[in-house]
Amino acid sequence: MSGPKAIVVGAGVAGIAMGHTLKWKLGYSNFELSGQIYEKREGLGGTWRANTYPGCGSDVPIHLYSFSFNLNPDWSQELAEQEEILQYIEDTANKFDLRQHIRFRCECLGAKWSLERQEWEVSFLDLGTKQRFKKHCAILITAVGGFSQPRDVCFPGLDGYRGKVFHTAEWDHTFDYRDKRIAVIGNGCSAAQVVPSIAPSADLDCGYARSPQWYHERPNHHFTKFEKLCFRYVPFWQRYHRLKVFLATDQLSSVYGPEPKQVKQRIAVENKAKNYIYRETPQEYHDFIVPEFPLGCKRRIFDPGYLASLHRSNVDLLPEGIREITKTGIVSQTGKSEDFDAIILATGFKVQAFLTPMEIVGKTGESISTQWGKKNGAQAYMGTFVHNCPNFSILFGPNTFPAFNSVIFSIEVQVEYVAKTLISPILDRYADVVEVNAETEEKFIQNLDGILEHTVFSAGCSNWYINSAGRNSASWPGLAFTFWKAAFFPRWRDFEMSGGSRTWLLHKVLRSLSTTPVWVWLTLFSLALAVLVNQSTPQRNGKFKGILRH
Repeated sequence: MSGPKAIVVGAGVAGIAMGHTLKWKLGYSNFELSGQIYEKREGLGGTWRANTYPGCGSDVPIHLYSFSFNLNPDWSQELAEQEEILQYIEDTANKFDLRQHIRFRCECLGAKWSLERQEWEVSFLDLGTKQRFKKHCAILITAVGGFSQPRDVCFPGLDGYRGKVFHTAEWDHTFDYRDKRIAVIGNGCSAAQVVPSIAPSADLDCGYARSPQWYHERPNHHFTKFEKLCFRYVPFWQRYHRLKVFLATDQLSSVYGPEPKQVKQRIAVENKAKNYIYRETPQEYHDFIVPEFPLGCKRRIFDPGYLASLHRSNVDLLPEGIREITKTGIVSQTGKSEDFDAIILATGFKVQAFLTPMEIVGKTGESISTQWGKKNGAQAYMGTFVHNCPNFSILFGPNTFPAFNSVIFSIEVQVEYVAKTLISPILDRYADVVEVNAETEEKFIQNLDGILEHTVFSAGCSNWYINSAGRNSASWPGLAFTFWKAAFFPRWRDFEMSGGSRTWLLHKVLRSLSTTPVWVWLTLFSLALAVLVNQSTPQRNGKFKGILRH
């Protein structure tokens, strides 16, 4: 069933999830070959294509960090590595015939809503030919993610450094780090994976960390052949395992709130983490290695061997920032000077730059960046809809990041929410234009900020949750389950819908017919036939006849 055109920007996990929903759940067949999902890179995968540094992998159990519509019984280990995850995403796109609809090496520059045409005019740049072109669509969905665009750094003297410099998300695979002196700036999740991975080969592996982190034990179970067979052939076993992992993972963030019970539980987890850190770390680091800020203020790190690597003679850790970069190395804040062959920037990502560098201009002629500039940074109703921008949604937008649950789970929740509140009404001709109003959005944000203000995210540490205006525009304030619950029951009165057709119900029925699997129709037909046969069969027992009538 064809319908109004939709464009998806980004072919990471969010773009793949939306493509699957459009094609296989909503009956949307207005796909173009090489022109429905636009991706600026040479291949799909988003974060998992951008990040290829040594040790890169998932810190969320992999049976949860995967698509619900394409469970994989053959994962090798609980915390899978980058190559296996990227291959899974590639296989998913192939399995559901989505690759043919992706146009690669095509960057979205921005979009503008046309009041006259009641649609989006989207501008693109073909990175191969350098040609600019425009496309029009009724529905525009951004799925650009937040963990692929490196954060800008401006250390004094960096431009004059003569060695190699690169970010973990732009790993230079031509550089041979064996027997080299390497500096790693930062000690977040990526640094904790890189340092133990390169330490056995490097001459010196020195980390610079301005503040400590909360580290936890990271058991990484390798699945046996028997377990994989059970996942594949025992009905619902993998679903049960996934649910169990989800509930256990969601509980990790249940200690982040202000309630006395939550505080008590958090202190217990902190004490367990302290014991682990002290047990795994050399004595010389004990005076600064444990944070003073509460657990959860920064994203927790499930230790991939980082603390144990500090025992190596060629690994050092300086609890300092950078004063300057010289031509040959680094001078720390206290004046310690060291020469290095390469500097690796494990300095994080532009998580707060949700749509950068795209310029999305709404119906009033004002861009989203201008709107957000007048507020305290990025904000969106349910992290998805922005007022002044009809028929537009953001996947993995502001305040949709789960405290420690699967990002893919949150993205799928959003995809279903967008399908229900935006795409279906337009495909069914119930409305031509769907938009959240400014008052509703602002009320939602105020309520959200009020809750976040009392969580550990606002405890005063330096983290990527808080933007330059002091607002937490990244985190969802509760369990991932509560995000699902809020999205599952949309508040329809929060949306303004206009246009549409009187025959919308007919369109809805026809679309439902086209999207319902054949086995469902066969089952319903069989049940109906059984009832008819049963009713036409004479009943000799009045008692049973009475039951049938009721």
